[in-house]
Amino acid sequence: MEDGQVLLYSNSVNAQESKIPRPWLVFNEKVKVNSVFLRDSTAVSDSVVLLFGGNISRGGLDGHLKMLGGYLEFFMKPALADTYLRLKKELEELIQGKLLNPKLDMQNHNGLLSVVRLLVSGDTCEGRFVFGRQLPTPSKKATKEIMASTALENYDGGANPKTHLQTLLTRAGSPTPTYKTTQLKNNKFRSTVFFNGLNFVGQPSNNKKAAEKDAAAQALQWMTGETQSSQKAEEHMSLLLKKSKKRRQVQATKSR
Repeated sequence: MEDGQVLLYSNSVNAQESKIPRPWLVFNEKVKVNSVFLRDSTAVSDSVVLLFGGNISRGGLDGHLKMLGGYLEFFMKPALADTYLRLKKELEELIQGKLLNPKLDMQNHNGLLSVVRLLVSGDTCEGRFVFGRQLPTPSKKATKEIMASTALENYDGGANPKTHLQTLLTRAGSPTPTYKTTQLKNNKFRSTVFFNGLNFVGQPSNNKKAAEKDAAAQALQWMTGETQSSQKAEEHMSLLLKKSKKRRQVQATKSR
């Protein structure tokens, strides 16, 4: 399954694009010369992969879906996960029925098809459900400042984010996090927090203490989510931490 780095065939349409605006690329043919090249490729969203890809199974948490035996993982609100599972089941039954009976009138299933079209068209193609997916960094400075401010607020009770992160990691059975802080040319400080093979970089701050707090807040925002309760956050973190090291190794293999 692992081929390392792959390239798009030079004559393909997607090869002419400087940036493919979708998180997934499906292809029809894979050719190996001096490198591995993909031909007949199409960029698709999370929704297309979930609805028309391989078998989906539930993970260990509400809203956790897995494909290919856990090789691909998706995290979303439980109600949305249930919607994908129901739609996929109905779609598969409809397609199977059409194959067995080519004369089946698809007009009788307009309701299902309309819902699928609505869900797919509403997917903003950010890959936001995927574990470890990095979204593009906003270009405007004001947007970055808002995100940093939001990160500092996304933990229970307004406590020190370093303390909160330490507490959650301890409960999840992970080692103590470490921080690396560097001084920037503008005399501000930026800190990176490391734990369990993961690292999170904070926004520039006026002092080392604030920089470490911001790095911890960035980790908390990603790992606990904005709407999860403390118990759900701990369960979510425990699951991710157990898999993070293995996931990083897989991603490193892909990038070679």
